[in-house]
Amino acid sequence: MSGNPATSFAEEHDPIIEAISRLAAFVFGPDRATRLRTAAILLCAVMYLICCLAARMAADIGVMRSFAPAWLAWTSLPAYVVFFLLVRSGRTRRLKDPTLMIPQNVFALLAIAFAYTAVGPHDRGLVLVLLALVTVFGMYTHTPKQSAAIGIVATLVLAATMGILSWLDPVYYPPAHELIRFELLAGSMPVVVLSAYRLSTWRERVATQRRDLRAALEQVQKLAVRDVLTGLYNRRFMQEKLDQSVKRFDRYGERFAVVLIDLDHFKQVNDQHGHKVGDEALQAFASAAMLVLRETDTVARWGGEEFLVVLPNATAGKAAIAMRRLREALSHAPVSASAPGLRVRFSSGIAVHEAPGNVAQILERADKALYQAKRSGRDRDALAARTGT
Repeated sequence: MSGNPATSFAEEHDPIIEAISRLAAFVFGPDRATRLRTAAILLCAVMYLICCLAARMAADIGVMRSFAPAWLAWTSLPAYVVFFLLVRSGRTRRLKDPTLMIPQNVFALLAIAFAYTAVGPHDRGLVLVLLALVTVFGMYTHTPKQSAAIGIVATLVLAATMGILSWLDPVYYPPAHELIRFELLAGSMPVVVLSAYRLSTWRERVATQRRDLRAALEQVQKLAVRDVLTGLYNRRFMQEKLDQSVKRFDRYGERFAVVLIDLDHFKQVNDQHGHKVGDEALQAFASAAMLVLRETDTVARWGGEEFLVVLPNATAGKAAIAMRRLREALSHAPVSASAPGLRVRFSSGIAVHEAPGNVAQILERADKALYQAKRSGRDRDALAARTGT
């Protein structure tokens, strides 16, 4: 007997787990946000089902009028089917209230008001407890203003219900009793509403802080790997990229090309036109490089007017073609409005990593090739000698 029992168990039950996952995705939704929303609606539906069962039992013992449980069941359960299908289909995703919690709250208040009319005179106050439940349930989805509005509307709806019932049937709904219940409602609901408002405010503040923190973190990460002037990757990021590329070569044999670029006569550009134009020249080169090079290629500002490009799965010929495209794009790209005739030209040294070695070695080969391109007249490419030659 061999093998790990835990592994064998997992392998044996993989189809069952996968089937359960597919069923859950089919019922609750394909993404996490939709699943959370549909789960919330199903939870509300379960609560309504429990309330309908309680209403049925209350009718059986004479606490509630016999017609009320059926009315509650035949209105609430179909309504929640509609709520669920709308959210599950994704049609509410772009709404400010994607869970439809406001419509659910309004529906709940109407159901509570109806239940209040059907409960007997001595037990009618039990229904008021459900108002607090509706308010508390919305704390985690409503804005502070919505939480306050729901509480106020709930109080007004029940107050109107009590007043109308007392006026229509003062025998079954004694005005004095209804007034006492209203006073209890008016005394307790502000506390519940205030708690909901404060919790919603705290939740909204935390959500805002999280968004701000996430944005700040993204900005810090961007600044950590990007050159501020050109928007290209910086030397630190490129060093890590080179290390990763060498490791991929050592593990998978995936060769790559490195191109070390130096802008020609850049000091003269600064001397003749000023450092502002020099900065615009660097930016013009960066824009052309990001436009011309492949998405899989990585270009970084290596230092000063030097740039470094890593081209994965590239031969020397492909790297030379890329440099030719870049040179052609720069020949048509104006640099500065204050120097309309100025164009960016560059020399480059191309080295292909196709034999075991480290980052320092391939950079040295590319640097020697760049020096050769400059000695040969600039505005051209030079290919580094193969390793060991």
